[in-house]
Amino acid sequence: MPMRLWFRVEDVLPLAEHALACPTHRLTRAQIAAGEVNGPALTLTRTGTRGVLRSNGVPAWHTPQGDEQVAFSASWLPATGSHDEPTEHLYLPLGPAGPSGRRLIDVLRAGGDLDRNWLAIDTDIWPGPTLDATHVQLLDHRAEITPPGVRWRPRMVTSPQANHGIYPALVADGYTTDCDGLICRFDQRTARLIAADLTGPWRLGTMPGEYPLLRFDGATAVLLEEHDTGRETRLDVDDRCYPDRDGYYSIGAYRWFWQPADTTSMLVRAWMRLHLASLVARSREITATSRQPQRAPAASEEPRF
Repeated sequence: MPMRLWFRVEDVLPLAEHALACPTHRLTRAQIAAGEVNGPALTLTRTGTRGVLRSNGVPAWHTPQGDEQVAFSASWLPATGSHDEPTEHLYLPLGPAGPSGRRLIDVLRAGGDLDRNWLAIDTDIWPGPTLDATHVQLLDHRAEITPPGVRWRPRMVTSPQANHGIYPALVADGYTTDCDGLICRFDQRTARLIAADLTGPWRLGTMPGEYPLLRFDGATAVLLEEHDTGRETRLDVDDRCYPDRDGYYSIGAYRWFWQPADTTSMLVRAWMRLHLASLVARSREITATSRQPQRAPAASEEPRF
């Protein structure tokens, strides 16, 4: 099970600012477990690969629908089987500086200013200890899109964010996003085709921000969002995609809703190219696993002859 949870900074930073702005703070289970004094903080509830961040500020922040304002992690889930997992409660104080000398709130603010849109929280600790700035990392891309050892299958996919264009992709077999979307990888040819399709003349009949843009900066695919300021249309970086070891791009992973387009047949040439790429990746993982050093027997264990 992965020990890192991924959140969007744009979802987390407002919660942190709320906790800091509130005059009082509620006592939470995570704070009690961590043995921390009361103060502005975020609390993390983790269940398996999913996590929820909340502000401990009082008065509490609610949505117009009356629900508590929270930030959900962008998580993969098994497509079948039970999702029941034990729940952990972790505490992230915002004000005091940690061992690194940095305050968590300063790290989050810097991420928003520097287009580091992904927040990775390392939860590989004993239940109870405090999570400070040393346990978080801000990145301009999502470094993990699937668990290790996942198998990839060729499939035709489409997305409303891609104007319902249909494209060949490698799809993570047996896993979906937490909104039941597919997790996809595209070769460079298809990634550049998606970028070209999203800049077509059809955009003249759309509203600013209705569809994202995809542009290449060298080998990096940059996802852009339009924002109408009233005087101009501003382009903001929403995500970046770097080619993986096989030269494939996880375009829109956990940002766009990819879904099957099985009514469209994949060209044999494209299927063969994708299938070969999945076999190469699979054989590389098997080789790496077989080359891992064997654990030495403990002193109390008898050698196995």
